[in-house]
Formats: sequence, structure tokens, C-alpha cells
Amino acid sequence: MRHNTLKHLPVVALAAFLTVIFGCGAPPAIDDPVIDSNNDPDTTSLNTASVSFNFEEDADPVVADLPFAADELIAKITPGATNADLQSTYNDLGATVIENITEIQSTVLRVSPDRRDEIARTISTDPLFESVHKNYFYDLQARPNDANFNRQSHLTIINAQSAWDTVTGDESVLIAVLDTGIEPTHPDLEDKLTAGYNAFDDNNDTADVFGHGTAVAGTVAAITDNRIGVSGVAWDNPILPVRISDSRGRAAARTIAKSIIYATDRGAKVINISFAPIAADRTIQAATQYAFANGAIVVIASGNNGRALKSRGYETALFIGATQNARSLAEFSNTGPFMDLVAPGVDIRTTLIDESYGLISGTSFSSPIVAGVAALVISANPDLRPSTIQQILLDTAGDLGVRGWDDAFGNGMVNAAAAVQQATEIIEEEDDESPEVDFLSPDNNESVSGKITVSVEAFDRFDIADVVLSIDGVPFATDTAKNYRFVVNTKDLSNGTHTLTAVATDQSGNASDPASIRIRVEGSRVDSGNGSNGSGSDNDNPVVVINFPVQGSTVVSSVGVQATVTDNNNLATIEWLVDGSRKETTSVSGTRAVESFVWDASNARRGTHTITVRATDRAGNQTSQSVRLVKE
Repeated sequence: MRHNTLKHLPVVALAAFLTVIFGCGAPPAIDDPVIDSNNDPDTTSLNTASVSFNFEEDADPVVADLPFAADELIAKITPGATNADLQSTYNDLGATVIENITEIQSTVLRVSPDRRDEIARTISTDPLFESVHKNYFYDLQARPNDANFNRQSHLTIINAQSAWDTVTGDESVLIAVLDTGIEPTHPDLEDKLTAGYNAFDDNNDTADVFGHGTAVAGTVAAITDNRIGVSGVAWDNPILPVRISDSRGRAAARTIAKSIIYATDRGAKVINISFAPIAADRTIQAATQYAFANGAIVVIASGNNGRALKSRGYETALFIGATQNARSLAEFSNTGPFMDLVAPGVDIRTTLIDESYGLISGTSFSSPIVAGVAALVISANPDLRPSTIQQILLDTAGDLGVRGWDDAFGNGMVNAAAAVQQATEIIEEEDDESPEVDFLSPDNNESVSGKITVSVEAFDRFDIADVVLSIDGVPFATDTAKNYRFVVNTKDLSNGTHTLTAVATDQSGNASDPASIRIRVEGSRVDSGNGSNGSGSDNDNPVVVINFPVQGSTVVSSVGVQATVTDNNNLATIEWLVDGSRKETTSVSGTRAVESFVWDASNARRGTHTITVRATDRAGNQTSQSVRLVKE
């Protein structure tokens, strides 16, 4: 059974005290921890808010018990919300912006802990925001074992040897390990590591501060056939190390989300996260949607509480449980409607810090086994869509437990040989059908005033990339995640009739026929016909339209990208970014500019790349638009 309607939830992460294996002392116990924005214990009480608010994720009691940043909230912004309206709201609430995660339309706010729930309640009812969440902290999912050098039976259980007869990986298929870092000098890893990122300290030091990440990296892709150590599932695939945790092995939701985006923008095709319980976290979910839309598979550990959880999880990630052997579930493995697959998770022989080896258990190591199989599947057929790759892994799994899908084993034991074989037999169907789009609200010819929410539905055979809302023929805002919603402050429009138009584009670059409705604006603060803000200040963002190429265009050596940028007042700069890295900045002026950028892709890796145009006006208002291109 596919995990569309059967998705998941987390569990309170058991602290992974790897005392025996890693030679580390156990971290100090923290009773009922409240964590501040630096991941340090805070002495403030949890019972601080006079106005309680029920956060969506806390519907599961396991999640409700998780530690979180007492002075932070993560607000998901409704597309179309202006910087001026948002800043005014933050000022009224006494909240300050810590950082913006623009790729998933989210802002991290610093708030007073004693007003956290009150502020969350206010945000939840404001059309400027889609939702509001705590910044939860998640623990790595390892359990200690005696270190020894038994053979790697898990590779036999998943039929890895037969898979290797077909493919042992591909150097162009990058695997990201989001963890505690990776020991850079380990003989079974050092030649597999690319330059990575330390998201916790915001630097490039990705050395392992706990030992967990080194063990995960060896499980997924240790150097193989080199006469030493252990064999990874994916022999030839490079590893992108991304440190997400503090020195105790704890990672914040917003750090995990940012790191998924970073890994995706760096070209990772498989992303492993061996932390839990994550399946209820909507901030991380949004990041997995970004990864999925840009061609990456995200694989996540189910958790080690041995608990039945409630969450149904999300479509854009695979959640992995652990087995004791080839057929029985490990006693510590979580269960629930979020379960997708299982893999061996007890006595996994892998790489450890201090350039050593040993056995370790946990869903932390079941997850990278599946991630390694996913990398083999992509290596065997790099043209497969993420949805196809997921389905292959689910369809070829060996059924365990009750017949068919169940909440203990999901679809069953991952089968590397069967998955790779099916991948080689599939010719991905060309997507030449356009999506469909329609308005849900407001009604056509409805009279409106103030801030209104515009809801749109979009359908496609495969996957929607984005929906663009235009007002009177001018692109207004873009939404990349279901459900597609926009906020329009009609006070910024002139009184009278305006046309709203929605266009959906799928991940192959096919655009829908436009859907349009009319609204009648009343009570505007803008004089009819002048189109300027009556307050005299510039609070309007520039508008960026990428003229060519279209989404999903293929590139061989180089490509020209052209964009038209407009502003109500005066433009300042246009920046060109490739996969998140700024390549060129142009100074501009006036209210309209047409600029071009030539991307030399001759040395770029094969696969999907993102070209972003970022425009800033003289008042500091900023807008970005992106186009995804495929390097052949």
C-alpha cells in the first residue's frame, strides 16, 4: 500500500548515549527541557503562557513531550504577504525576525517565552500566515552495542550483492548525510567526502562532534572493495556531509529544514536524516517538498521508542523502521501509519570515530541502508522521477507481518536487487500533459475588502512545481506547496474590478491554461487609476518574470536566461544565483529592466540546477523567482 494516505508520526527520541561504541561519556540528563535558540538548556518554566495554544504537531503526545526553543516560533508565510504588512505585524506582536527560510516561505521569530502561545494564537488567525509551529529539537536514533567485527549480515538480508552485479553506484549521484558530522580522516570515508557545511555553527567544519554521523556515513556509502573495513550499500556514490546537531546529538527543526534545502541546492539526489521523531513536523515537511520538487529523495529514521505513533507523515519522504533480523521487527522500532519500509537495524557493522569499526543498532542505521539502495536505483537509471523512485522501493519490498502494508513494517523489507532490476526496466514516461488549475475562493465577481485569502487547486499526472497568481496580468506571488493559497491586501489595489489569474506549472515545465476570476475591490486606500501607495512610502516588492528558458529545459554547455523586472518606484540591483550561490550582480534603476545572464554549464554535474533571479528596489524590498534547468 502506498504511503499517500498512510503517513507517519514521530516519537520521543531516546538519547543516543553511545558510551561503549564511541568512548564518549553520556550527556547529562535534562528533565523537562526547554531549549533556547542556542540549543542550551533554559531555566525558564514551560508553564509560561497565560493563553494556551494547541500546536498542530502536539496532537501526538510523544511530540508534545519534545523539547523545543522556548523563545522561537516558525511562521509559514502566505504567498503575497508584503514585507510592510509582515513587519507591522511583528512589531505589534513584539516579535523579531531571526532568519527567513524563503525556499519554504517560512520565518523564524524570536518571541518572549511568556507570550509564546499568545503570539502563536494571533498568528494562526492572521491571513498573512498559513500556519505557526514550535522549533522542536530532535535526537539521533542510535542504540549502543558492543563493538566487534562480525560480518555485515544486513547486506545479505537486503540482497545487496545481487544489486551490485548490476550497479555499484555512480559518482554523479550525491548522497547527503545530515547528522553530527563525519570524521574526515576515516580510511573508509575520506575519499568519499565532498566539501560540506556545518549548519549548526554556520561554517565549513563538518568534523564529527558525537560519532553518530560517521557511523551513518559508513552504513550508506563506505569505500568498498578496498580490502579494509566495511562495505557501504552505495560503493561509488560521493557523500555530502552536513552537520546539523550540537555536541550532544540534538538538532533543531529549522536547522534540519535549512540543511535539506542546502543539500538539494548542492545537487544531492538522496538525503538521509537519522533523527526522530520528525514525521509530524510541518517545517521539515515543507523542506522535503522542496527537495522532492527539485529531484531529491529524503529518507528519515522512524525512531527508537518502540511506540505506536499517530502521524501520517508526508508524501515527500520515506520513513524507515528497523528489523531484528530478516523477518522480525526490532523491539525499539516505532510503528504507525507513517511507516514506509524497514531495513536491518540491529548489530550493523560500520565505521566509527577514531578510524575504527564496530557494531551499532537503531533506526539511525536502517535509514541509511534504504538511502543507499535509493542511490543505487538512481545510479541505475538517473532519468527516474522522485515519485517513481519511491514507488520502486515500495513495490519491490519484501512483505513482512500481516499481508500487504501494515503499520509495523510498512511495505516491508527493502530489496536492493529487485529495486535496481526494476529501475533498469523502466522507461520514464515523457510528461507532455499540462496541469489543470482552478480557483476555490473567492467567488467570481465577489466584492472584497481588506486582506483576503485566495485559494487555488491544481492537478497534474505527476507533480506540480508551482502556482503563480497574477493580478491584472502582472505576476503577484508564487506558491510551491499544497494547499495553494495567497494573501492579497486589497487596500493596495484601486477601487473597482480586478482580474486574478492562476497558472500552474508541473515539474516538467508544462504550464496550465490560465484560470481567471474577477473581484470588486471596495474601501481601497489607493486612488483609482494611480496604482501607487497613498501613504507615500515604498512597501511594494519588485516583480520578477523569467522570460526564458522555461522550467525543465535541458542544457548541454551554456544557456542564456532573461528576466523582466518591474517596480512601482525605483529598482536597485538584480542578482543571479546558481544553486543558491550568487554569480553576478547588476545595478539597475527606474521602474523596469530587462536583464540577461549566461550560465556556463559545461563543467556542471548532470541533473537539475536552479537559476534564481533576485531583485531589490531602492527601499530594500526584495523578490526572487527561479527556473529549474536540467544539465545533460
